[in-house]
Amino acid sequence: MAHNIQRPKRKSLLLWGFLLIFWFLLPLTWKVATKSSFEEFHAPVWEASTRIQDLTHFWGHVSDSKKTLIEKGRDHQRILSDAKHQISSIDHLEVELQRLKELKSQIQKLETTLELEAKTKLTPTISRISLRNLSGWNQSFRISKGQRDFLQVGNGVISFCGIVGRLEQVYETSSQIQLISNKSFRMVAHLKGDNRPVTFQGNGVLPGGQGQGILYDIPADVIIPKGNDIQVVSSNLSGTYPKGLHIGIISELTPSVDGVFKVGKVLLSPQLSLLSEVTILKYSNAK
Repeated sequence: MAHNIQRPKRKSLLLWGFLLIFWFLLPLTWKVATKSSFEEFHAPVWEASTRIQDLTHFWGHVSDSKKTLIEKGRDHQRILSDAKHQISSIDHLEVELQRLKELKSQIQKLETTLELEAKTKLTPTISRISLRNLSGWNQSFRISKGQRDFLQVGNGVISFCGIVGRLEQVYETSSQIQLISNKSFRMVAHLKGDNRPVTFQGNGVLPGGQGQGILYDIPADVIIPKGNDIQVVSSNLSGTYPKGLHIGIISELTPSVDGVFKVGKVLLSPQLSLLSEVTILKYSNAK
């Protein structure tokens, strides 16, 4: 009985052994063909699996990109808010700077007034310009002070940029200033650092609006140093202006007709045409 049971087991082992021997003895080409068929069968599955992985990666990247864009948007809003705050601060500083400039100008005017009152017999009074005429032969300003303010014809007029002119007409409540650029304006002057008297005369305005003048009786030995300017300033010989106030800069020197002196072209301060107020120098006997 035991002998009969062992026969099927032997047959099974022999069958598996035969199959293994058969597999090893199969031609190589048939194995390759079988493998290729197996790969072709599974290729769509692998491709589908790969596509699924790619799509998963893509949508994950898109999700990350959205988060990144949102964060960048928030950063942009913060930067924009900071920029607006800085612009507002700059505007405030510009307003404050302008206020300080105006305050400095007022201080300079006050210092000039106090200095003039202390060093001369002239009493300064400030007035705003109400009308200006800078064209043609007769350059002039109109101011809103006159006889009731004890102003007189011939009073000198100055500003922070130097001599402006003199009063040529005085009414009850207003006056007209003959500007230093007016061709009828003449005064005694001298070169800065040289006390020899010279004669200044207005000569109208240049095309750009800057006033100019002519200087006569300049000593023949005067030359314009290279790289430097010769400044023309007021003399105290007339008694109308304090000594040393700015008139202009000599731009050119030429010999006079007789050859004894020189004649100079003078450029006046470009600030003269932009003035909004001036200082009138009243005589000390005026109230």
